[in-house]
Amino acid sequence: MLKNLSPSFRSFWQQNRNNPKLLPVVIILVTLLLLVTFKLLQPEPPVKAQEEKTWTVQTAQLVDGKKSPQLELYGQVESPHTATITSIINADVKSLDVNEGQHVTQGQLLITLDDTDAKLALDDRTSYVAELEALIDSEKNRYKNDTAALKLEKSLVALAVKKLAREEKTSKTNLTSQSSFDSQKQALHNQKLALNTRQLSVTDHPARLAQLEARLSRNRALAQQAQNDLLRATVVAPFDGIVLKTMVSPGERVRPGEVLLEIYATDQVELRAQLPQKFIAIIKQSLADQLELTASVKTEASEHAVSLSRISGSIANGGHGIDALFVIDSEELDTLTIGDTLEMTLDLPAIDYVFSVPVSSIYGTNRIYRVEDERLVAVEVEKLGRQYREGKQFILVASEKLQAGDEIITTQLPHAFNGLKVEIHNATIADSKLSQQITSERP
Repeated sequence: MLKNLSPSFRSFWQQNRNNPKLLPVVIILVTLLLLVTFKLLQPEPPVKAQEEKTWTVQTAQLVDGKKSPQLELYGQVESPHTATITSIINADVKSLDVNEGQHVTQGQLLITLDDTDAKLALDDRTSYVAELEALIDSEKNRYKNDTAALKLEKSLVALAVKKLAREEKTSKTNLTSQSSFDSQKQALHNQKLALNTRQLSVTDHPARLAQLEARLSRNRALAQQAQNDLLRATVVAPFDGIVLKTMVSPGERVRPGEVLLEIYATDQVELRAQLPQKFIAIIKQSLADQLELTASVKTEASEHAVSLSRISGSIANGGHGIDALFVIDSEELDTLTIGDTLEMTLDLPAIDYVFSVPVSSIYGTNRIYRVEDERLVAVEVEKLGRQYREGKQFILVASEKLQAGDEIITTQLPHAFNGLKVEIHNATIADSKLSQQITSERP
């Protein structure tokens, strides 16, 4: 073996082979040589290619057709025919014949007031009417008498004139005295004064009669008012309705204008809801085109439809929209209470070429992802409204890049981007039924 080594190494080995320090060095060198040899002769492990990560998603298929945007509103039950009934007379309350919340029919007795004072006032006005009627009859009789007397007065004046003329002739021939002539002249003047007085009485007859008739008309009106006040001592329901509130009790003294009770008409109940500002123009145009807009109203007992009747002519309190008024079917009135606030879903006019997608499909403000060849493709969309089905919310979107049958992801991925590889895993009908069964069996 030493023969195969170089001469210098053989010379070094022969000189130092008996050196005790040489053996450890040799062992270390041999060990290093073996390690290097094994490292160089070791086979390299196969390199495994890195696989692209695939994200599991759920999808929904786009369905074509007209779709109606919906508004979620809150409507308050109210009645435009809410009457505040007040007292017309000063009177004591004899009886309160209804209670708060009671249904009443038109003409039903509500409150009875003491009518003693009203009867006295009616008797007083009636006596004035009778007095004036008698004065008018007297004036008419007086006119007849004055008319007849006027003719006699004119005849007497004519006789007095003739008599004075004769006296004047005889006085010129000294057949009568001057005093007799003067007496005849005075008699003529007196007769003319009487004629003028009678003529004035006849002339003033229309004015006196008109004054009396005016006073009679006024007192008849006051008597009629007293009669109405007497009738109003009995307060009855002006329409079919429900008593909202009573403000008086038996034995209480009320004055004119004091509130007795409040009542609303059961056939005039409406729902008032505030519309968002951005949808007011659409709804106004729909009403102008005579399109019927309906809303679904949820109550504790059931769910029913109401129709949009009109919208308010002014901005609602707060300045954020206009109030819409919905007509309620009379069959549903018994389930509602004035002042209730109810959830409503209003259907707007249908729109063509839109798709309904779940809220979870929307990324950012206006982006959704379509699946093509197991890759995501981003599509910018325009949001045109919302829909509410089975307690879930959907967004109506439109885009020229979308068409019916496209698969849209409904899963919210943390880092979705164009080209991301996905695997579709939608729940089958059997999986859905099994999930519902497991949920129903949970304690």
